[in-house]
Amino acid sequence: MVASTSEVLLASRHARLRWIGAPLLVTGLGLAGWALYSTMAGGSWWNVGIGMLGAGLALATFGANHDTAMALAFRARDEDLGEPLRGELEEELERDRDEVIGLKPSPRVALVMPVVALSIQVWVCTQLMDLAR
Repeated sequence: MVASTSEVLLASRHARLRWIGAPLLVTGLGLAGWALYSTMAGGSWWNVGIGMLGAGLALATFGANHDTAMALAFRARDEDLGEPLRGELEEELERDRDEVIGLKPSPRVALVMPVVALSIQVWVCTQLMDLAR
């Protein structure tokens, strides 16, 4: 199967998008910590749980975009991937070849995941701000 240039572009895009998960993780953990602190002032434990969900979805954001990038890069391995992406694909293949070969790209899920994580975090933040008033 010959990869198209669009798969190379998609692989590069998802390799960049996965790093959105890092700041989302920091904000998610911060919000979960704030929610935990707010329980001492009468806040709901639901905010803690949903805050942790927002942090977990930040990790899922990284994972979904990483797996999609690696799956697309593997499909496009005969094309010009660019050195950073090609090197990363080679590292992943050395680490666990069968896993990389078995990956199926999910670009829609990978694009929606950060939106869902951010939405949950914004909701938790508004709940905590209302409690702080």
